[in-house]
Amino acid sequence: MEFIYGDLTEELIGCFFKVHNTAGVGYDEPTYHKALERCFLKKGIDHRSKEHKTLFHRGRKVREYEADFIAFDKIILELKSLQSGFIKPNYVQIISELKLWQMQLGLLVNFGLQKVEIERIPFTEKDKAVRENYDYIKDCITGQDRKILADLREAILYVFEVHGLGYNDVICRQILEKELDFRQIKFQNRTPIEVNYEGEIISVFKMKPLLIENRIICDIKALHEKIDFYDIAKIQSYLRALNLKIGIIANFGKTDLEIRGIRA
Repeated sequence: MEFIYGDLTEELIGCFFKVHNTAGVGYDEPTYHKALERCFLKKGIDHRSKEHKTLFHRGRKVREYEADFIAFDKIILELKSLQSGFIKPNYVQIISELKLWQMQLGLLVNFGLQKVEIERIPFTEKDKAVRENYDYIKDCITGQDRKILADLREAILYVFEVHGLGYNDVICRQILEKELDFRQIKFQNRTPIEVNYEGEIISVFKMKPLLIENRIICDIKALHEKIDFYDIAKIQSYLRALNLKIGIIANFGKTDLEIRGIRA
């Protein structure tokens, strides 16, 4: 099986092992970054260090990203010094960077173990496929809710059309917030919920999902295989606590956008 940029990757791997073997184990990420940059310079490997790129929506800044290295103008490198294997946020980070820089290959490199750990992360844009299911809420939608729901759906679909898949749930939520602002759809972030247990308020919890026009809860997920039962049960709890009828979960998933209606 032929890997994308196989020859270039081999050159980079040689530098990873050189740095790890020479510097040793137990240092922090900036130390290995400096050592790797010196190795690149000595071997004449084309690279850019700590390059910044900003994600915008509707002309407004969403987030600024920083790539540890871009090698050969083709491969993004993310360096870690972890005493364990890679975790999900590491993968999400480099996928987001590959999407933003429009590149096809990233390398996660962990210098924190006795043997350097390297993982290839290929990336290609997915076709824009959408799955929608409103069966669970169609019997409880009022006229006012129908208009709010239609406007919210259009905002979610527009975000998907412009940005596609590949960003994490925090970024997707921030993009949607800017789209809602642009469309003048009112929403509340971190809405407080009074948690009632046997007739007594035991805590005030601030939920992450958005409250749209004080009537519909909207939760944003990203890079999940599908909307799971926990996601649904969580929204149902919030709906009951706020005495609302309708919720929406939008998952900017691994292969498609899934939108599902939830009722209390």
